[in-house]
Amino acid sequence: MLFRLLFLHTFLGLLLWSFSFAFCLVYSVDMVIDEVGGKTPFLDYPVGIAIDETHGRVFVSDWGNNRVLVLGKDGQLFQEISGLKNPAGVAVDAERRRLLVVEQKANRVAVFDLETLALRGSLKVQKKPLSEPRGIWVAEDGTTYVADTGQSRIVAFDKDGVEVFSFGREGMGDDEFYHPRGVALDPSSNLWVVDTLHHCVKVFDERRRYLFRFGEGLNQPRYVTFFGNLAFLSDYRNHRILVYDLEGRLQGSIGEEERLFSFPEGLVVDKEGKLWVADAGNNRIIRVDLGYLARPAEYLETLLAKGKEEEFFKVFERLSPEVKKSPDVGRLLFEWYRKRGDLEASISQAEELFLTDEKGRSEWKKTLGVLYAERGHEFFRKGSLDDAKTFFLKSFRYGRFVSLLPYLMVSFLQAGGEYLGLLVLLGILGLLLFVYLRLRAERERRWRRW
Repeated sequence: MLFRLLFLHTFLGLLLWSFSFAFCLVYSVDMVIDEVGGKTPFLDYPVGIAIDETHGRVFVSDWGNNRVLVLGKDGQLFQEISGLKNPAGVAVDAERRRLLVVEQKANRVAVFDLETLALRGSLKVQKKPLSEPRGIWVAEDGTTYVADTGQSRIVAFDKDGVEVFSFGREGMGDDEFYHPRGVALDPSSNLWVVDTLHHCVKVFDERRRYLFRFGEGLNQPRYVTFFGNLAFLSDYRNHRILVYDLEGRLQGSIGEEERLFSFPEGLVVDKEGKLWVADAGNNRIIRVDLGYLARPAEYLETLLAKGKEEEFFKVFERLSPEVKKSPDVGRLLFEWYRKRGDLEASISQAEELFLTDEKGRSEWKKTLGVLYAERGHEFFRKGSLDDAKTFFLKSFRYGRFVSLLPYLMVSFLQAGGEYLGLLVLLGILGLLLFVYLRLRAERERRWRRW
């Protein structure tokens, strides 16, 4: 069996940094599949990709060879489904154990058993037959959306494979299309239609009401997929993958500067944060590691350990608000502030974690005691006695008992020495109380041992 996994570090390096617009996208190409073995080892214009996470399989529609390849995630060929008529979009419906394949020239969507890959039949069109369909998407409830490209419409089927509605037609209106290719549901259940020859993407709500469109600079976009709060779009004639947020705002690009792709078609992101792209013009599959999206804390920790502080913050800014608020990521941001010597930001972040990180609350209380003391000393050096006194008192209240002494000293200075005797007495009493509590704790500890 012949298959070749080409690692592009010879001319791309292990890590490709793409700086596009105001945001940073971090990615690396970790595998290229351009030879799969078997009787026909080479791909001929791959179009669609789908992932079967349960069994670790990747389905690729090899359009020119009229087959669907079944690969492992390492690129090894397991099986192939042959005898198809120019397969385009593919989709996995794990819940109902279905593999759906859009056969462009057969004008149908074939349905295979996901386990045995035996043909079950096809989706049942109730009205007009499909005409050169391309894209497909299966929702969690089993509803299947098909881009009926030749008739510039979207057709929906229920979980049993029976047509339930269609919408759209050729035209320039908000709910009209011109040869759409891709169709997908975003995490909010909004329907995205890639209106290929109108060079844009149109977004509709659950009731198919038009919401908005975007696509400045696109040239015949093909397919769209999602990972978290990001949308990945194949910009076919511009030979790149563009990344948007769920409001259609451009976040960056992949492969543009390096000329990585040639006429990219289908794409999907697996649960490990790997972006699989059908690089149709180059007759190959490219896997791009976007692991920082799937494992942000791990990735950020690595950057900190390597001293890549600037890169750390660029990646952090790229994360969703929910991920940014997670304790693991928040802790790393705190470490980043500390490394940069930003005491004010460190205090703010520690206060946030004290409120949100329930498991680490006692630890963050101690940390705040230290930080407040540092802030108090900072203000003291600047001669801001009121602020210094405030922070020394906060430090004492957060468990740092030694901050009582500088608090008393600042109070004495503010009083001009008028209450020197009283302050000294209070200081001695405070020290005696501290020693008493320590001795008492030691006695109790010995008693428990006994």
